[in-house]
Amino acid sequence: MLPKLKSLAVFAKVAETGSFSAAANALGISAPVVSQHISQLEKTVDTALIYRSTRSLTLTDAGQRLSMHAHEMLDAAEAGLEELQSVMNSPRGKLSVSMPSFMAAPKFTAFIAGFCKQYPDVTMEVSYETGHHNLNESGYDLAIQLGDLSDSNFMVKKLTEGHACVYGSPELIKELGVPDRPEDLEKLGYPFICEINWPKMVLHNKKTGEVVHRSISSNFWCDNGEAKKQMALLGSGVTWLPDMYVAQEVADGKLVRLLPDWTSEDVGVYAVWPRNAGSRSLTRLFLNYMIETFIKKAKIAA
Repeated sequence: MLPKLKSLAVFAKVAETGSFSAAANALGISAPVVSQHISQLEKTVDTALIYRSTRSLTLTDAGQRLSMHAHEMLDAAEAGLEELQSVMNSPRGKLSVSMPSFMAAPKFTAFIAGFCKQYPDVTMEVSYETGHHNLNESGYDLAIQLGDLSDSNFMVKKLTEGHACVYGSPELIKELGVPDRPEDLEKLGYPFICEINWPKMVLHNKKTGEVVHRSISSNFWCDNGEAKKQMALLGSGVTWLPDMYVAQEVADGKLVRLLPDWTSEDVGVYAVWPRNAGSRSLTRLFLNYMIETFIKKAKIAA
């Protein structure tokens, strides 16, 4: 077992660095020894883990799956060693995070404020933007992203699932009437404030399980939740927004949820971070804090 674990550790370093020579330098061993460990590991699992060429190497599908477990093994070992250390330094430094614009909602902003208060030596840099990022290129330490991330090359943890609902101003609803079904939005002439690259509206009835697909026509498209909310507040149309993002506006009577039995499809909310972020990194500190103080409490409240 011990030789296999050593070979797994060498393989994890090769996957991380992208070359035998870089892994050898990082581990303080020779490149031929690295190659020997990889060959032994491939013989043990009876499948190719790495495709080698004169200029580069690529992980096979089996190699990618094993790489995830190998890194988890090393992280667990590192965490165990760190727990034995009697002195821990106070977290400090800069943490760069990207998250969707709807997470500028009061509840999540209060969570971030709590993190900053508890760790005053950590400087946070938060970007509220849409889309998926290659963290190696963007420089973010952590990203919160939506959608299917099963093919991600980074560490991924599913935080929760969420959906959006249709909201509009009470003035607009009074003018156009109350829709009973999704198709009534078009019949009543409701303008829609649209998300870029979201040309169709798919609504799910949470009570009956019915699913309705509707095309969307609009003269305003954007990629920012705050812009969509402000346009809805001005009565310029109805739009998709997460409950958390408009809770205060709904409580104040400034926005009203239309079609209360209908929502968008559930979408996974994931944390994504580089594989080389150690268990004591600011990335892991923020992730663990978020899970313990926000995600778990939100699930209990629900």
